[in-house]
Amino acid sequence: MNRRILLIEDNENNRYLVTFLLQAHGWQVLHAADGPSGLAMAARERPALVLLDIHLPGMDGYAVARALKADPALAAIPVVAVTS
Repeated sequence: MNRRILLIEDNENNRYLVTFLLQAHGWQVLHAADGPSGLAMAARERPALVLLDIHLPGMDGYAVARALKADPALAAIPVVAVTS
């Protein structure tokens, strides 16, 4: 079973908290701090889930979600917006 979650989040404190909670439940958390690197990591790692901040540098979360869903190889990965 794929136990990898990709967290695309630019705030270090938010990354720490989400990672702490998910790892406590057995998930491996991959990190990207901006939209373009998040897309590259999703293509390379094929996570089970993407947790996506909306306000990101380089490319906002809406554009990242559109790009993920436009790629047939990534379109089936669930995307959850996590924003404050």
